[in-house]
This record gives sequence, structure tokens and C-alpha cells, in this order.
Amino acid sequence: MYYWVMLALAVVAEVVSTVGMKYASTSSPVFGYIVMALMISLSFYAFSRAVVHIPLAVSYAIWEGLGLFLIGVAGVVLFGEYLSTGEMFAIALMLVGLLLVTFDKGKPAAEQDNMVAAKIAVQPALKPAVVARTQTHTVATRQLGEVAL
Repeated sequence: MYYWVMLALAVVAEVVSTVGMKYASTSSPVFGYIVMALMISLSFYAFSRAVVHIPLAVSYAIWEGLGLFLIGVAGVVLFGEYLSTGEMFAIALMLVGLLLVTFDKGKPAAEQDNMVAAKIAVQPALKPAVVARTQTHTVATRQLGEVAL
């Protein structure tokens, strides 16, 4: 749950940062740049925490997809910008793709480990050093999610 909260925080901070960017370019440069710098830093930090547990492809799709949608809404609501029918359709299509990426469960980790072991077993011609590096890489990948920063 913590990682999903961090991802949500990353999305919100990105949207606030982009709104700050708009303010920096229009009415309040100093305030806008301060908000932009602080919020984009928070966004990247929160995103880096989220990808410890959530797969990178899924978390990035959510981060950017929801961010683009909410930035479009902010542009319309806060700045009176206009979105054409084609632009709204493109955003809706992107949200459908985001839902497909987010809710696809993929293969369980145990099944993926079995596939890696099967590939190694099928290719006996591999040098032992290559097999050892492959096995070390698999172990390092599993332990990455347990690193406390």
C-alpha cells in the first residue's frame, strides 16, 4: 500500500509542478519557479520509492498517464484552455491503455523464475561463468525490492 501511496503522491506533485510552471511563465515567475522546483523534486523522490515495489512499466504508465489527464483538466479549469474533440479522444484512449496496463496481472514471479531455470537447463552449452552471472542477476533483482533507502 505504501508504494501505491507514493505513486499517487508522485502524480499529484507532478501536476502541481506543471501548474507552477504555467504560473512561472505567466503571472508569478518567482512563486511559480519555487513551486515547480519543490514539487518536481518531490515527484521524482516519490516515484523512485514507488518503483521499488511496483514494476517500472506500470508505475511509469500511471505516473505519466494520470499526470497528463490531470494536467489537461487543470489547464481547462485553472487557465481556461480549450481541448478539441480530437485531444479529448486521445486522452480518453490513453486512459483506456493505462487501465489495461495497470490491471494486467502478467505471469506470477514463481512462473517467471521457472522459465529462467528452464532456459538455463535447455542450454547446457552455456559456460559456467555465464550461468553464474545469470543466477546472480536473478538474486540481485529479487533483493532490490528489499533495499531500504
